[in-house]
Amino acid sequence: MDSLLFELTYEELVSYFGVSRVHRSDRREAEALGFSGPTLEFLCTVGLPSTPKSELEAPGGECILRALDEMPREDWNTPKEAKNWIVFGAMPSSSLALDSVTGRVFGFYEGYGEIVSMHSDISSLAYAIYAVKKVLPEIALCKSYEERAAIIDAVRLHIAERDPLPFAQEDSEWGVAFDEIAMGMWT
Repeated sequence: MDSLLFELTYEELVSYFGVSRVHRSDRREAEALGFSGPTLEFLCTVGLPSTPKSELEAPGGECILRALDEMPREDWNTPKEAKNWIVFGAMPSSSLALDSVTGRVFGFYEGYGEIVSMHSDISSLAYAIYAVKKVLPEIALCKSYEERAAIIDAVRLHIAERDPLPFAQEDSEWGVAFDEIAMGMWT
């Protein structure tokens, strides 16, 4: 992958999440985990935002990360490429792993033996979290489902134009989250 799907800066993330909630990787530690190219640059210069609903840590640093092949297998149907995957966080229904070679983000849903491709690259995940955080104050002022749905659907469409994976399945983590936001459950 020559470039990432979304452009973000560390400063943009900090302006919405605060310094303590944006985590960047140490370059040497991230390289030791196998990251390179645009994914490495994003992790080291932009970083990952973290919220109570999306608890993420940048690979390396104080974050304890294990490659998927070092984790208990449980009942996961894991491909051989999983040896390149680094577990780096969780969302309400899934644990997240980042492929250090391709930069793709995968989700492991509890009680669901299949692994799901959630984002085509790390910038897509970071941007989705950022975009939701950015519109939540506006959504909090809305009086109706229709108003909230119009705002969050615009965010969904913007993300899906560049990366359809977050909404590829009807009951995806992001699909459910965006439905909850439209219903007023996140305000």
